[in-house]
Amino acid sequence: MPSILVSGPVRGDFASLFKAVAKAQKKGEFAAALCVGNFLGETREAPAESAPLPVYVVTGEDAIDADLASRLAAKNVRWLGRSGCEDVAGLRVGFLGGTYDEATYNETAPDDRSDDPHYTCDDVEQLAIDTGAYRNDGGCDVLLTSDAPRGCDAILIEDDPRRAQIGACSQPLGEAMRSIKTSYHFVAAADEGWSLEPYRCGVGGHRRLTRLHALPACGKKRWLRAFTVEPFASVQEDLDTEEGARAASVRAGELRAATANPYVVADAAASHKPPPGMTKHVPMAAAAAQEEDEEAAAAVLADAAPPPPPEDNAPVVASFPTAFGGRGQKTKHETQVVSAPRPVYTAPNRPAEAAPKEKKPKRQSIYANQNGGIANPKKGKRKRWGDPGGQF
Repeated sequence: MPSILVSGPVRGDFASLFKAVAKAQKKGEFAAALCVGNFLGETREAPAESAPLPVYVVTGEDAIDADLASRLAAKNVRWLGRSGCEDVAGLRVGFLGGTYDEATYNETAPDDRSDDPHYTCDDVEQLAIDTGAYRNDGGCDVLLTSDAPRGCDAILIEDDPRRAQIGACSQPLGEAMRSIKTSYHFVAAADEGWSLEPYRCGVGGHRRLTRLHALPACGKKRWLRAFTVEPFASVQEDLDTEEGARAASVRAGELRAATANPYVVADAAASHKPPPGMTKHVPMAAAAAQEEDEEAAAAVLADAAPPPPPEDNAPVVASFPTAFGGRGQKTKHETQVVSAPRPVYTAPNRPAEAAPKEKKPKRQSIYANQNGGIANPKKGKRKRWGDPGGQF
């Protein structure tokens, strides 16, 4: 089970890094040191001395070209690259160097995959492919990114002090983390370091716990930390044995105690839409104040509105027929003042139309429509026989 050292942004202070690594190496055996964030700072030179143990670096806001990468390798410092997944000290280490820039994210990555402090969509896709994010049995043991993924704070309460420490996050990385599976995820902290509670990722026998740690810059509190990482393997306990049943119970308890995947929670919250017609909850005091503001605004508009035109109260007179005379006679009319919608009059003395008679269904004999039968046997005519003629 290898032990590793993980550092936050070094910013060109190679002497402090090598001194702290050498001091930690005296207390325990470490296979490698990993660095996230801005490693070079403002310098473009390789360290003067060699590192006391292999150091693996991902960049932040700085860029490393092929020439500088070769000079760093001579000092036992290796630049992992823009994105991918490699074996480091027996561990599968995924990495994504650089920072997120919305203006250049959809551009094509450099041909030599260097000299650019910002990663692109191709780099994120390459990370997902190399770490096996699209396979149930995929994943890596350690993930190194300089940016923190957006949505990592979805499981934190509103007044959690870690919300203020997280700072800016990367939206594309947060979307990729919904499918990327890893045991440890190390990012560069904006100011002070912080950590999240373990959360669940993966499905079935490939489920695992992921621990996210943000490391501060070199010189701050806990900027260099030690971790013992067990390479992940799919768990298939033998429940027929006491040892296997105990291990399965412990693992199930750890998974239940862990939190949900924060990136899945953030995606579900962003895509949730309230049902149509659902009103937004407003406190009573706020609702009363809003109603008073609306009434005051309506009163101001009413005062500013021009006065309405005077109403025309002249009576409306109409003539209505009262009786119809015979042919050649005039129809009698009556003049009335209309105070309501004009009624519709029918012809006077006209009898109401009789309701249509209900048609009774035609009765039909049970012998109707039968082969050789007649509709009504009683009304059938008797067949008369003619003169039989002479007898032979």
